[in-house]
Amino acid sequence: MLYSQTELAEIVSTRIAHDIGGNIGALGSALELIAGNNNELDEDTLKIITAAANTLKARQRFLRIAFGLNSKSTGADELKSICNDYLATLGNPSTPIKLQISSISPDIAKLVFLGVMSAADVCMRGGSVSIDLNKTNMIIAVKSDYKLITSKIAMYQDIIDGKKPEEYISQYIQFIYLREIIGTEVPMKISASENEMTLTIG
Repeated sequence: MLYSQTELAEIVSTRIAHDIGGNIGALGSALELIAGNNNELDEDTLKIITAAANTLKARQRFLRIAFGLNSKSTGADELKSICNDYLATLGNPSTPIKLQISSISPDIAKLVFLGVMSAADVCMRGGSVSIDLNKTNMIIAVKSDYKLITSKIAMYQDIIDGKKPEEYISQYIQFIYLREIIGTEVPMKISASENEMTLTIG
């Protein structure tokens, strides 16, 4: 284990706070706009509130399963929908990140969610994430028309090799956590090019 349980909890908490913090701030700013407008809600402020609330809802549902408990109580179709809703909150709507997966079994939902998050995090702009599950392994692939973030991919390899990130640790917690869950005895292999990355587990 690279980190103690306390360290993992601290890093997870930092990442979750980061991922929802911006939209909490947007809601706060919207409330200030309403107060400055004699408590009247105009169309532009409503758009800010709606976008922030929808993003918070999508990320909260996703992060609860990725890092929380009881994902087995959520059905396969809903799990896939939660992933798609989360990916829709990332980046620019004109360059979305799309998910290709037939179904998500509740038994391995946490692994799939962490894999989706790890793949999406290396996309600078848009792309597609695919998850292929079979009896022997899980293959997580990401492709993009734009360059992937090579520094993050290199750090993923370092984590597989048992090294700790020296800074911005919370940026890698989804991959650290995935590695901790499956255990060091399970093989993980990354292959990557400028526009593609494949992670094979098992």
